[in-house]
Amino acid sequence: SIRFLLVESSTIYGVDRVRMATTMKSTFFSISFLLLLLSSGSSLALVPLGGGQQQGQHRSRTTVITKAAVGDYLGSLNGGSAAVVEAPANGINNGYMPVGSYSVANGVTTQTQTAPEDEGATISSSLAHAPRSYFDIPKLTPKGPRNNPDVGEPHDSSRKLAQMGMLRSGSWWCAEGGWPSPNARATTEIFFVLSGHGCLTDMDGARHFFGPGDTVLLPKGWSGRWDVMEAIHKVWFVVDHLQIEEYGYPIRVLVTHYHQFAPQHLKQQGIRGDALDDTTPSPASSTLYDVGPTKVGIWTCSSGSFPMKSPLCGFHVLEGVLLMHNDEDATTQRVVAGGTVGISQR
Repeated sequence: SIRFLLVESSTIYGVDRVRMATTMKSTFFSISFLLLLLSSGSSLALVPLGGGQQQGQHRSRTTVITKAAVGDYLGSLNGGSAAVVEAPANGINNGYMPVGSYSVANGVTTQTQTAPEDEGATISSSLAHAPRSYFDIPKLTPKGPRNNPDVGEPHDSSRKLAQMGMLRSGSWWCAEGGWPSPNARATTEIFFVLSGHGCLTDMDGARHFFGPGDTVLLPKGWSGRWDVMEAIHKVWFVVDHLQIEEYGYPIRVLVTHYHQFAPQHLKQQGIRGDALDDTTPSPASSTLYDVGPTKVGIWTCSSGSFPMKSPLCGFHVLEGVLLMHNDEDATTQRVVAGGTVGISQR
């Protein structure tokens, strides 16, 4: 089984069974995507791979961040000193946790990644792929202190993956602190939180808290405030479109929590009619956002193979393994959990 978080602008081929890791207990290998779709075009093929147990990039659910810790931090916005949210005593983060070791010192959680090897990215005119290790924090480029903080001393680092038409992708890390963001966003951003906790505040004061495993969308035109309560590490997709598509005031942040990716929240679609090689891929999905040129959702599929046309898109694999075969140039890309992919429109 396989699961993606998908931001679309192109499409994908051939998928193995996609399912939530939290409920998977079976003979299938789970794969999930966070998916972003933007347009339509040519085609590829995805082949999800079967297996027994979940491997390397297993994610686990944990407890919700404490209200007391959030309150302490928010109190610092009213003149107090900056407060860092303390990790629970067992060192486990909220919601979604990549495999690795965690240590807690002076109330700050430090994560040590366990990447199987230091793989590089694969970038061509039609596809960009980065394994999880490509975005390890030491490999991000430091940008220095932020120029307008009013809480703490936030500083950040980033690494770009690729630009495919109107869609860019990469990773960002930021230390604890807060700052106003009064200027309207020029793009729409979708990001998946790998670690850390934060809060985004709309112009009317509405707060949106997020943590590991959550998907956050900042529409073009949004303005408000950023607060990083525990150092944030995220994978991001940015859609550069012409018009502000949201109406009304204020434009709001959208946060989708990881538990909302559970099977009961997904629409089952049955066995695909175009399945290849006597396989029986059965997808399920849920749309998180569909406004203007930007569509974001969660997609899963059981083991199997099938063709797909490729609109411009990007996705982050949450669980599972898949093979993407491009008939045009006869190339095949293997993608495992933690991988980030961008596909150009054909």
